[in-house]
Amino acid sequence: VQRPQILEQIALDMHLLRELAPIAKALFNLNTDTVGTVDAWGSGFVDELDYGMEARNAQIFTASIQETPLGDVVFAPTVVEEYSTQRALTTEWVEGGERLDKSSQKDVTVLCSIAMN
Repeated sequence: VQRPQILEQIALDMHLLRELAPIAKALFNLNTDTVGTVDAWGSGFVDELDYGMEARNAQIFTASIQETPLGDVVFAPTVVEEYSTQRALTTEWVEGGERLDKSSQKDVTVLCSIAMN
């Protein structure tokens, strides 16, 4: 569930970071586009607020992961559309499983390989 006025708060935070970006670039002699980086970061934050898109991404992720060796163990919870809105995303309950540190070395290697691609 989104916090009230979260978009406005993020906009203010990103504005402040955007104002500080050129100062940080000069102060630390950075050879990068700090303002562009802040803009890309802000765009990502705003995209995360679109719960309709997040629901679609969950479906796409689950379909994509099915084509990998992890298809039987990795998934995104199913979105319960009748209880979801643009500001509230409801998914099915998922019982937790084993942690990565209890996985075999082969499982860890496969997970890392998929994450890196």
